[in-house]
Amino acid sequence: MAIDVDIIQDVETLLRNLNGYELLSYAICNEECGAESYEWLAGRVEGILVDEFKHLAKERRKHAAQIRELFKRLYPNMEPLKFNAPPLDTLPVCSEMMEVEDVEKALAIALLSEAIGRDVYRKLQRMAGDEEMAELFGRLARIKEEAYRRLLELYETMVGR
Repeated sequence: MAIDVDIIQDVETLLRNLNGYELLSYAICNEECGAESYEWLAGRVEGILVDEFKHLAKERRKHAAQIRELFKRLYPNMEPLKFNAPPLDTLPVCSEMMEVEDVEKALAIALLSEAIGRDVYRKLQRMAGDEEMAELFGRLARIKEEAYRRLLELYETMVGR
């Protein structure tokens, strides 16, 4: 599975140049698009992974709602910007995701996506100018780490380790 490092670096450069309003807007789009990705994957696999991907999609929607709440408190009377780009955590694996045929590959993609998502939120935490925003991004990074560990256990069970 190849990762397009240039894409990650381009998005990281973009993120470094965003202010708090824009960072939160990006994070909302990131979570909503991630939920759609997991819902799409849930429709492409069978068995226990369907439930796991649906659970991850539901978590992503919950995260988007939490970020939206913070956004409303920090930026009342404003609407988040809409980013016309896939989330950074699925962007590097989009082409593989579109071709997923087997459960093992779907899990590998999900694992990679959660690891990238964790790292993105850690970067956003460091970049946040607001303490409450930094706390939220840190919490989301920890949630991504938990999801990664849960998926890793499932992956290891499926491949017989």
